[in-house]
Amino acid sequence: MQFCRWLLLIIHPSGKTLRIEEALLDYDISGTVRSNLFHIAASIIHHAESEHFGCAIVLDLNEPLGKIAGQNLVAPLDLERSNLLDLACDLARVDGALQIGADGHLYRFGCLLDGEAISGEDRARGARYNSSLRFTAHNPNTIIVVVSSDRRVSVLRDGKNMRVSGNSRQPER
Repeated sequence: MQFCRWLLLIIHPSGKTLRIEEALLDYDISGTVRSNLFHIAASIIHHAESEHFGCAIVLDLNEPLGKIAGQNLVAPLDLERSNLLDLACDLARVDGALQIGADGHLYRFGCLLDGEAISGEDRARGARYNSSLRFTAHNPNTIIVVVSSDRRVSVLRDGKNMRVSGNSRQPER
């Protein structure tokens, strides 16, 4: 776990209290799965930030995976392989979200996230953020990491933007 926290400091030198691994702690998954998903998400986030583009990453912890409209991969990509993780980083540029399963495989890209309007939407944050917020409100067991083109990163779950304050997870206001 210490390694994960160190990676986050590299990604967020501003000291933001944003924690993907904290959101993952609420799910019944092994520490190895949690660490792998964090590493995958952190790599894609870092790439998007350094290349100055926005993207959305759906960490789908459902079994079976939820059905999302997008480009289905005939053979899911094992993102624990560095060359396939590099490919996923490039696919993150495509409009729409990446869908990654708990097994660390990329199943879809260019995914369209939709859902009915919910309270807490923020039109100033744009379509990627609000669509992701709605999607998590209507699709349990999903965490979406939204990277805005201005390099702002949000972790969304259960229709809320998660921030960590001390030891308890708090929705952003």
